[in-house]
Amino acid sequence: MRSSARFVLLLVLCLVATSATTAERARYDRVAPAKKAFVDTVLDLEQAIGQHNFAVTGHNEIGEAVRRRGHRGFGDAAVVHFCNLEYARRVIEIDPTLILYMPCRIAVFEHNNRVHVASLLLPVDTSAADFNTLAIDINRQIREIIDASVAPVVAPVESNARSSSVD
Repeated sequence: MRSSARFVLLLVLCLVATSATTAERARYDRVAPAKKAFVDTVLDLEQAIGQHNFAVTGHNEIGEAVRRRGHRGFGDAAVVHFCNLEYARRVIEIDPTLILYMPCRIAVFEHNNRVHVASLLLPVDTSAADFNTLAIDINRQIREIIDASVAPVVAPVESNARSSSVD
């Protein structure tokens, strides 16, 4: 076999091998303000999930579980699972195998003394055009939910109104 034929064969094999691998899903990561506590970030995350008409379906306290196993200094880490049943129904009707992307999940974790919030986004380039359209909308909402969870804590407004007394 000539060297040019071997080169072409090698090139074709490399192309086949790389096309067989699946691409990593896109992620959306944000960092909470330095003074925002882990617990406040999780509470804001759960509130934002509800405001987007999703329901929390699960909550895994990974950091706490690791600490219980003897790693006392392990930081906080949690995974929050959430779903919108209407979206789940539509996904199943499009293609039942796409339910693998539901429920959605967001991770909250401490890293380098900061609270991070991240999620894998749904793929938007599948062979199911209806799913791709739905995924674009769900991804937008995931980004909005994460953005709300890392927003700075706003202190309550104090009222300066003086009570008036009638003599």
